[in-house]
Amino acid sequence: MSLISLPNPEWIELLKAEAAKGKPIAQIAREVGMKRPSVSMLINGTYPAKSLDLVTRKHGAAVMQLYRSQMMCPHLRRGISADDCRAFATAPMSTSNPEKLKHWGACRACPINPTKGNDGV
Repeated sequence: MSLISLPNPEWIELLKAEAAKGKPIAQIAREVGMKRPSVSMLINGTYPAKSLDLVTRKHGAAVMQLYRSQMMCPHLRRGISADDCRAFATAPMSTSNPEKLKHWGACRACPINPTKGNDGV
């Protein structure tokens, strides 16, 4: 039985890119608010968790914002601009496109929805 190798999430690739520029892992860890060993294991592909979902939810957004000036969209599982995030969050509910409907619902429950607490949504 062979395991399928999945590509790294975008935020981990950003950590790798910072290390490739010669930035010390300890500095990267301080910048993103993670422990140095965790950053090292993520960069080297030896992180012990079976799933990266928890660490992605906890640190992915901070890495995307710091190194790419983007928001980590939990629904799309990739970085998007703040403008795109706001556009998705304020879009009307789609009744004709199942993917757009799923995204609309995900925005309503999203902890980083930029319209939460406003009267707009």
